[in-house]
Amino acid sequence: MKLHELREFIKLVNQSSIEELEWEKGKTRIVIKKGEPAVVAAAALPLQPGEVEQGYREAAATAEAEPVPVVAEEKAPEEATQLVLSTSVGVFYAQVTVGQAIKAQEVVGRCTVDALQLSSDIVSPVAGVVTEILVPDGQLVDYGKALLLVKPQ
Repeated sequence: MKLHELREFIKLVNQSSIEELEWEKGKTRIVIKKGEPAVVAAAALPLQPGEVEQGYREAAATAEAEPVPVVAEEKAPEEATQLVLSTSVGVFYAQVTVGQAIKAQEVVGRCTVDALQLSSDIVSPVAGVVTEILVPDGQLVDYGKALLLVKPQ
């Protein structure tokens, strides 16, 4: 096994919801497990009188000076659309475009894991027109992630 293949395994586990990955090919066996997040403790320093109030004043001044970012609302899919979900973990590549008419069970994309040399087709559950591609090409996706919106016909 080459180093870049091992890095692909580690990247796959880190960027997904997978807690453990076990892979065996011939005499090579790899097990990668996610560990518990490290807890960092901060030591409290003795504060002089008035330092706490000064810290609050500085924080308030900074908060007033900086505008609060507005979080954009996610667009809820229309009731008349059907989600196409990922059937595996891997890097997603769409094989359709927005506005394209598709048939039921037609391949609309592919999920690949290069390190494992695995690839799986993503098929549409319904016939219709692709209204939106939710995941850009080349993005790592988990099992069950929404990939496309299809308006059934």
